[in-house]
Amino acid sequence: MIPRTLILTALLALTGTTQAALSWSSQLPPNPHADHAGHGGHGGRGAGTPFILRDGDGATAQLRLPTLVRRALEPDAQGLVTLQPSGLLSYHLLLATRSSPGREEVALRYHYLNGKPSDASPSLLVNSRKATLDIIPAPLTREHQRYQANGAYHYLLRYGDLPLANTEVRLTTSNGSVLSTTSDHRGRLSFTLPDDFPEVQAGRGANRPAEFLLSATHTQAGTQHLTTLSADYHADPAHWRSALGGWLALLGGFVGGLAVVQFSRNSSEENARD
Repeated sequence: MIPRTLILTALLALTGTTQAALSWSSQLPPNPHADHAGHGGHGGRGAGTPFILRDGDGATAQLRLPTLVRRALEPDAQGLVTLQPSGLLSYHLLLATRSSPGREEVALRYHYLNGKPSDASPSLLVNSRKATLDIIPAPLTREHQRYQANGAYHYLLRYGDLPLANTEVRLTTSNGSVLSTTSDHRGRLSFTLPDDFPEVQAGRGANRPAEFLLSATHTQAGTQHLTTLSADYHADPAHWRSALGGWLALLGGFVGGLAVVQFSRNSSEENARD
C-alpha cells in the first residue's frame, strides 16, 4: 500500500508544476538558433543575461537598480528579456506586476550585475516597497555566495508595511521537489533547499544550477495577492568534497604504509650490519 504522505507529495508536485504563475526564470526553452549571436542566441559574448517571464501575458516588467531607479523592460513574444549591464555594481531587481479586478500578481528576482561600485547598500533595494505582498530575503546572499542544496535560507513575508504571520509559503524546484512552511508571528520563515539533483559531478562548474520558486498568496479586502520569488541554486559541494577527502585519506594511508614498510626494511638492514 502506498503511504498517504507519498500520495500527497506527488499531488503537490503535480499541481506545483502545472499551475501557472507569474514568475521569472533563468531556465530558457530550447532554441534552434542558439549558435547565433545576440538576442536570438540566448548568450554569446556581449549578449547580456537572458531571463524568461513565465505566464506574463498582460504583465508590466521593469528593472529596479540598486539606487531604486526604474527602467522599463519589454519581454518579447516568448517572454524573453536580456539584461545588459546598468553601469552599477550590485544586486538589481527584476519586477513584473499584473493587476485585474480582485487580483494582484507580482514576480520578483534579484540578479547581480557588474559595473562601477554603488554607494547604495543592497538592503535599500531589498527593503524597498515593491508590492503589497512581498517575500524578502533576510538576508540576500552575498555576491560570491550562492544558494545551494542543503543550505538553510531565511525570508520575511510582508503585507504592506507589516509582517504577515501564519501564512503558507510554498517552495517548488525545477528538479521536482515541493515544500511548504508557514510564517511565524513575526512573518519570518526559512527553507532548507532540497538535495534533489539527480546526478552530481565533481566540481561546481560541472553541475548546472537548478531553480527554486517561492510563492505566497494572501486575500484581503476582496483582493487576492499572489507573489513569487525565484532564484538559481547549486549542488551541495559536500558531494565531491567528501569524495575527494576519501581519496586523499586513502592516498595518505597508502603513502603512510609505504613509509612504514621502508622504515622497517631500513631498520632490518641496520640490525643485520650490526
